[in-house]
Amino acid sequence: MNPKPIEQARNPLLAAALPALRRARQRAEAIALANNTALVTVVDGEIVRGRPNRSTKSEREHGAQ
Repeated sequence: MNPKPIEQARNPLLAAALPALRRARQRAEAIALANNTALVTVVDGEIVRGRPNRSTKSEREHGAQ
């Protein structure tokens, strides 16, 4: 496995993958909030089902993680 960060990949599509995944997560959270449904994610190798909340979304928009 290559130890370099993905943002430094030679392939421009690969380098753009991480920001695209972040945008997709934000969109999924917005849809889940709008529809009052759960998000399914993997945390430390475990499948976790949870509901996004407005404060989480707000914190991400302001740069807190």
